[in-house]
Amino acid sequence: MASIKKRGASWSARISFYDQSGKRHTKNATFKTKKEAEFFANQNEISKSRGDNILGSTKTFVQYFTEWYKTYKEPAVAAATKKNYLFTLDKLETSFKDTKIGDVTRTVYQMFLNDLADTYARETVAKIAGHCRACVIDAVEDGVISHNFTTRTTIPKCVDYEAEVGNNYLSAADMSKLQAYIRPKVSINNMSASMIMVSLLSGLRYSEVAGLTWSDIDYKNNTLRVNKTLDYKGDGDFLPTKTKASNRVVMVPDYLVKLLGGMHQDQVAAGIQNDLHLIFIGTHGKYVPTDNAVNKALRVAHEKLGIKKITFHGLRHTHASYLLYKNVSIYVISQRLGHSDVGITQRVYTHVIAELHEEQTGLINDALESI
Repeated sequence: MASIKKRGASWSARISFYDQSGKRHTKNATFKTKKEAEFFANQNEISKSRGDNILGSTKTFVQYFTEWYKTYKEPAVAAATKKNYLFTLDKLETSFKDTKIGDVTRTVYQMFLNDLADTYARETVAKIAGHCRACVIDAVEDGVISHNFTTRTTIPKCVDYEAEVGNNYLSAADMSKLQAYIRPKVSINNMSASMIMVSLLSGLRYSEVAGLTWSDIDYKNNTLRVNKTLDYKGDGDFLPTKTKASNRVVMVPDYLVKLLGGMHQDQVAAGIQNDLHLIFIGTHGKYVPTDNAVNKALRVAHEKLGIKKITFHGLRHTHASYLLYKNVSIYVISQRLGHSDVGITQRVYTHVIAELHEEQTGLINDALESI
């Protein structure tokens, strides 16, 4: 029978059982609550009655996830989805290393999610958690572990660069100054300036701009197609967009398309090429400017022009804020930015909406006074 005892602020559960050779063993675990200890004990008693090996698997969490992925997922999912699973595997290798799957507790797993939330957006953490949960459910079903340590864990508040607008956007006047300053610098010899120009006029994220290829430009309709991102922190290959809604076609000014077309001609003439057919590669044909490089170019521009300093992501905020001030429908802007729903756009750009509300209230009063 299982033994459950309170030890200080925690609860200890002990299970005793005999292996096939008749040797007696015990299995111990400590939990924050009595309910968790009782659940652990009950699950192990059930496993004993079924004849499961409750000594625990010798496989690590990483090993089991790898085998599970190769058996159940790799043969059945698309290439883009495979990259998502491999991204999850990379995070597991970093965090769990040689930890046995049977030694992972809810607390340890929740700490793993908490750490991810400090670096990645909610959509990314949720995707990783979904992969882990599916894997662990099968591990329980296979008798490899006795309990699902992902149960009742939560996705914590994550880093959300979309929400961090603050003062990270330019006024319409400063946006105009930056555009006039950057535009003449767009060339194959200044890819940072070229990426700044594209983000300012399209609202694309850095990874989306970096992932653009020449086939993504529609010269006839003046549009950019966004259907992938560049894994600039990893192996430099393509990754899926942030969300399904991020797959979109964005209309841009005619002069931007012409600038990009001129860059393409110059690349061809100079013999510059890249296996991925990326637009924003250096004259050596290998590397896209890093996010640090483009932010440095922005700082130089700010100092030169005497305008407020923003980050590269602030170009996206500037783009959206400008369109809102120009009374473009928030629903259209939301689709243009690739937000999953208009509620995200409303939350992110509350500062602009509040200012516009004050202006519109005045217009309403004027309209009613004239009746």
